[in-house]
Amino acid sequence: MTLNSVDLPLSITTGYQNPNADFFSPVLACSCQFDVAVGFFTSGWLKDVLGGMHQLALNGGRCRFIVSPQLDPLDMEVILKVREPLLNENGLNCIEQLLFEQFTQINPDKREVLSNLISAGICEFKIAVPKRKGANLFHAKIGIAIDKNGDRLAFNGSFNFTANAKDNWEYIDIYRQDSERDQQRIIIIQDRFDCLWNEEDVFYDVTVPTKALKLNIDKYSSNYKAIYPLVKIRSPITLRPYQQQAIDAWGKNRGKGMFVMATGSGKTITALSAVERVITKLKDQNKPITIVFVLPLKHLLDQWHEEAQIFGLDAIKCYETSSVWREQLSESLSHQALHGEGIVTVMVTNATLSSKNFQRVINGIKTPLMLVADEVHNLGSSTYLNSLPKHAVFRLGLTATPERYNDPLGTKALVEYFDKVVFEFTLEDAIKAGFLVNYNYYPFICEFNYEEFYEYKTIMSKLESEQTSLIKTESELELITSGASNKLVILRRELEKLVANNQLKHTLVYCGSYRDDEGSRQIEKVLKMLGTELGVKARKFTADESVMERHEILEQFAVTDLEVIVAIKCLDEGVDVPATKQAFILTSTSNPREFIQRRGRVLRRSVGKEVANIYDFIMVPPSGEFNSYLVAKEVRRGIEYNSLAINAQDNIAIFDDLIFTHDVELAK
Repeated sequence: MTLNSVDLPLSITTGYQNPNADFFSPVLACSCQFDVAVGFFTSGWLKDVLGGMHQLALNGGRCRFIVSPQLDPLDMEVILKVREPLLNENGLNCIEQLLFEQFTQINPDKREVLSNLISAGICEFKIAVPKRKGANLFHAKIGIAIDKNGDRLAFNGSFNFTANAKDNWEYIDIYRQDSERDQQRIIIIQDRFDCLWNEEDVFYDVTVPTKALKLNIDKYSSNYKAIYPLVKIRSPITLRPYQQQAIDAWGKNRGKGMFVMATGSGKTITALSAVERVITKLKDQNKPITIVFVLPLKHLLDQWHEEAQIFGLDAIKCYETSSVWREQLSESLSHQALHGEGIVTVMVTNATLSSKNFQRVINGIKTPLMLVADEVHNLGSSTYLNSLPKHAVFRLGLTATPERYNDPLGTKALVEYFDKVVFEFTLEDAIKAGFLVNYNYYPFICEFNYEEFYEYKTIMSKLESEQTSLIKTESELELITSGASNKLVILRRELEKLVANNQLKHTLVYCGSYRDDEGSRQIEKVLKMLGTELGVKARKFTADESVMERHEILEQFAVTDLEVIVAIKCLDEGVDVPATKQAFILTSTSNPREFIQRRGRVLRRSVGKEVANIYDFIMVPPSGEFNSYLVAKEVRRGIEYNSLAINAQDNIAIFDDLIFTHDVELAK
């Protein structure tokens, strides 16, 4: 039985239908995973759906519950004040003692059912408590069911998971995968649950019961729990269908290939799941393996390291001087070589990969080697290409945009190393499937002043007379274009509109690194405009901020304690700001990889975010001047941004007019 084989109504209303018999029991019986976030839960509900729960357990499945403890205001006050783990004679902290007291007061037969399911690993609970004094009770009523085929359904309504709920007037909406709109609802509900379960919610602490609490609960279990197969601990990751397709395609290509996946579509999780598959296969064959992850920058390596731990991987970090990591890595590899078994996982930055010390290590590895490279387009230079291990049996490259700008040879060499692109999931695919939000695109025509345009033409003349290289010219032109003074005039106008309409929350202003003749950076001018002149709560987000400061800024931004983030390069460096609802992109680039990635990051899903707005600045010569080279680059970017926008038709005339006026030829 699968979820698709069950005949379910669009909705359930108690009195007219029995939610437990008509929905929960049959869905549980077909499921391998059942996730619920609910304000009120009692073991009486488990008794009502015991048949379905029993079958789920025999399927080897599990239920994950996020619940709110039934606490009075005085208890809540204590919990919010006392965060340190003060333990009593049972080894329980204050909140767990209150929960345990509630558990012991349950009717004995219902208590036994609950204890059996918890002890057998079938039911897993986490507890949601407000982070801040005065925060509201956790009152969710959402859930997701997933079957053995990966098919899923979701539900939402007023139903609490208690024995009495079936006798109240309650209503449940049911969402299946047979319509695009319901698929998006399922994604949103899954994302909200995962955000809570992974302890990433900004309003609630979601705590894991301690081993002591589980042991105390286990005292009330019976031998009946032995009929259930003990649930194996596995990564709490449910792959989306396209992620599974990517892994399957890579496997069919003998463990080689590239995933070209849109920013925000889950490249990291897909890659780690592919790694998990290889590890499982070699473990079954009692074979060792060494896995080397290659990341472009330190903070990305740290992000990957954290994600990998969910899969049980604790990689050796290699991004400082070799004296920091060399001894630990050598010991691990020596132990593996001596015993002919075991897994060694290593994470390196691009710079470390190409270093002489690491090259000596990687070239000396004799066990099967797997290489996983993120943002793989960065490895197309001759230095990095020569650093890629030729003896890697398994190879996986990840990127949103595989083409290297102005470097077809580097692009070709990379694809050949990884064999070929085995799977592609575009930005358009991600938006249509609901994994990224839709967006509006607003292009502003922005003129250079005459002084800026003279400087632009001077740089162009050097290129035309072959006094400088194309790469250097592009960099200098981008700097001037990004720092054009009229951009700040237009920015102020649009910010004032948003402030007047109380619509400025969750705004990102993405600046370039331009400095004027007096040495003032564009980001400083924008911060002054926002904070001093418009009275807006804003902070900068650059490479100068520490990891702790960055985390604080993002948390403040998510809960709107901070209205605007003013950033340099954060969207290019893999830092996620999913709460962003609107972005002003002051920096200009003609590199498709850069502006496609920036768009993808703005479109990441977040709670309450259904649509994003992107504000772009299209640079043109001052009145009476013409420059087809400049306008062609700006129009190409604008047309790409506009191609998937909700309001695309509103902007077509703007670009048609620019193409005609400046005699632009868009053919490459």
